[in-house]
Amino acid sequence: MKLSNIYATSALLLTAVIWGLSYSAQADAMNTMQPLYFVFLRYLLGSLMLLPVIFYMRKRPDKKLFTGGIACGVCLAGGEILQQFGLLYTTAGKAGFLTALYVIMIPVIGVFIRKKSDWKIWTASLLSVLGAFLLCSDGTLGSIGNTGDFLMLLCALFFAFQFIAIAKFAPDADALQLAAVQFFTVAVISGIAALLAGESCSWASITATTRPLLYCGLIAIGFACTVQVAAQKYVHPATASIVLSTASVFAVIWGWWLLGERYSLQNLTGCAIIFAAVLLVQIPARQKRS
Repeated sequence: MKLSNIYATSALLLTAVIWGLSYSAQADAMNTMQPLYFVFLRYLLGSLMLLPVIFYMRKRPDKKLFTGGIACGVCLAGGEILQQFGLLYTTAGKAGFLTALYVIMIPVIGVFIRKKSDWKIWTASLLSVLGAFLLCSDGTLGSIGNTGDFLMLLCALFFAFQFIAIAKFAPDADALQLAAVQFFTVAVISGIAALLAGESCSWASITATTRPLLYCGLIAIGFACTVQVAAQKYVHPATASIVLSTASVFAVIWGWWLLGERYSLQNLTGCAIIFAAVLLVQIPARQKRS
């Protein structure tokens, strides 16, 4: 395996660790702030965090960077907003599983855009979905087909296209600039969505949500999502999605360690299967003999 791939995979795992803790922070934030305004503020913080570094670098952005950043941002915003609304109509277990389907959607979409995946990625993607099923439930999700489930499937599709968009634009762009444009796009779209949805946001709610906002905005978005953009220059988008699917596993670990949460054997088996999927995609491909 190339050294760049090892570094990229390690960076994506670090991102997953940070995202895992952000689940608890996001849940805590919903007690004091409405969801779309929370999305707006954390992505605004993430984009503002990068501006001083970009200004210091004095690297002039080009038109392709703005196009790529906006495309990535639209996909990410669509996923975030659909997920928030989907949670109003479906259970958390089904939401987690259906969102995780973006992992298998990426190689499927790749078939149509001529970005093929090898057998390891297909197998690991299916393992990740199986692991998510066991992790997000105790073996049953009930019937799937209501409005919330449909929104979650659309959410997963948007996330899949976001991974593919990053893979397309990141190799030729500065990671910090691309991430900043992406984050600011999400902030603008989610801010407009919050206004259209009639949500309200007061200074009191912002101060009450300071800790989750700072963690999710500066660390989970400003730092971790920028690391994701930089790392995806070196790995297949499906591989990146499989590695990042461990965020749900790290959420379980953080919940057990910090909150004393308990999980069933089936949930823990799901965690193990997801990690097995990550290990599978790290197996080096055999070199063809000339």
